[in-house]
Amino acid sequence: MASSLHNTSFLCSDFHVRNLLGVSVDENEHILITCKGVVKLYNVLDRRQVRSWSTKSWHPFTSGAVTVPTTNNLAVVINGNSISQWSREEDDIDNVKRYNFEAPIHQLLVSADKVYTVFTNGEIEELQSAISTRRESKQGFLQEDETITYVQIIESTNTALIATKKREASCTKLYELQLNQSGGRSPRGYDLAVANCTLTGLCALSSSILITLWSNGDMYSFDLRNDSLEKLPGKKHATETSVIPSKITKILELSPSHIALVGMGKGDEGGLIVLRDLSFAMTVCSRKLKMYHDPPLAWVTPDGIVVAEGGSLALIPYTVKESNLATVFGTKASEDYEYTSEVCRSWNLGTEEAVPEEAQETIYTNKSTELTHIIRELRKDTLTESLLVTHLVNILLEQKKTRLLNETLDAFRDIPEACLVDIANYYLSCSDADFEGLCKCPPMETKCVIPGDEPEEVTCPFGKAKAHFVNGLLRKPFTDILLSPELYRLGFDCALSLIQYLHFILAAGEAELVPEEASRVPSVAQASSWLSLLLDTKYQHLVMTSQVDIHRLLLSCFTQVNNLRIFLEGLMDVEPLVKRVVEAKVLPPQMNSSSYSLERLTIT
Repeated sequence: MASSLHNTSFLCSDFHVRNLLGVSVDENEHILITCKGVVKLYNVLDRRQVRSWSTKSWHPFTSGAVTVPTTNNLAVVINGNSISQWSREEDDIDNVKRYNFEAPIHQLLVSADKVYTVFTNGEIEELQSAISTRRESKQGFLQEDETITYVQIIESTNTALIATKKREASCTKLYELQLNQSGGRSPRGYDLAVANCTLTGLCALSSSILITLWSNGDMYSFDLRNDSLEKLPGKKHATETSVIPSKITKILELSPSHIALVGMGKGDEGGLIVLRDLSFAMTVCSRKLKMYHDPPLAWVTPDGIVVAEGGSLALIPYTVKESNLATVFGTKASEDYEYTSEVCRSWNLGTEEAVPEEAQETIYTNKSTELTHIIRELRKDTLTESLLVTHLVNILLEQKKTRLLNETLDAFRDIPEACLVDIANYYLSCSDADFEGLCKCPPMETKCVIPGDEPEEVTCPFGKAKAHFVNGLLRKPFTDILLSPELYRLGFDCALSLIQYLHFILAAGEAELVPEEASRVPSVAQASSWLSLLLDTKYQHLVMTSQVDIHRLLLSCFTQVNNLRIFLEGLMDVEPLVKRVVEAKVLPPQMNSSSYSLERLTIT
């Protein structure tokens, strides 16, 4: 698979963007989200908050919380001049001892297995060492009117890079200092400037390469190991044309060969994430964001890029792979020459040379002959999958190629939300007979009984074949903020039948919590998201109708979703008990509400 940015997924929204201070990596697929008044431990995999710690409004957090690798405790800066550390079992961190400092603190940084305290005067010291000497004056080397705009620790050289800016000056100064060295003279600051340009983004890579972006779009590369800082900003690397370079842009390192630029997109005021290949100085792909924040709010985690998307946090997973000439040009050559092969023909003598496996996949790979022919007829020389799919779906809808639409949903990963709605309109307007015999469908229950005081029988509104095709549509990933406006184009009758089907698969248990990869059944989360967006976009029509059947459907939907919520809350209440059983722990006295005790007996 080539390098790419994958579909955006929602994380959380219970905070104000202006209060967001940072996101840092915790352990076991967890992250720490720090706002001015609260630190949240969030499970990325389950998309849920595990727990949180809050502080009084007059003692706000002033930098992102971090995990101390040696103790697994959490540490954060409070009021800009004190540090608090606490264990995960702590409930009230206002009762935890705080370490006050004479010098103001800029932030905490984690590097390898150490946490460093970065003071506003430029001094950088290990956390425990700083705590033990907190009463001592930190001299530093920055002037009072110098403000830190960027700081990064490079583990391979055990050095820190600090960029500063004075209040009245337009030029940025760069300092490089060796960590864990006592005494010695203060580091010298070097001007980081390009004629008639403003620095709008910079990033120090783990490979000791400094990447800078300037307001004219030029990107420069500087080797910190081999070049003197007097030669800053280095040599011109590329020209960025996707984001507006005059706006503040955040540069994130994804791998030694790939970076991501988070800035303002051209053509509107929305944000844009651009994936760039450093080896070939080219843009690989991009993702639009709902809003642009100044400065951009984005962080790299093992699960993907966490970015502020409007008033919420979103996760954008990514895949990066070191490129070669074959991966860069393989797909393009296949489109231009309408030729697919497992070998690369050289320019002379017609000889054949083997190419890497990843270069053998093109837009024609794993497609039927009929669908491949239609793709070739499009003659669209774009490398962006979503743009190609848009043209392809329009052609298939015009020709009413139902089977090929189903194949397109299976074969392509990036399906624009507008195309999903177009396909939904087509599927839902077709009769059950139009889908019969088009493919082999798995067995499926068509009726279920919802238990209760008055048991209710629910029947699937679609035949098995049509339900199979609709499931393929519902399984595709989407972004709710992009799908919601498109759903207004979905006819009310079509929307009503889809609501009925979503209600059925939730009530019948057809929707699974975590469907298997080969399964076409949507997950509970996907079905619930579709149902929520449909009820939201068709709300006025639904509440104004006089049809009793629709009112009963809405009431049944509410009852079913409420039952699911109660069930899941019950599971969460049982979680501590089950965890103790698995770990073979005896229940504490306060949890023994009866004369019984729960033990685990191991029979050998």
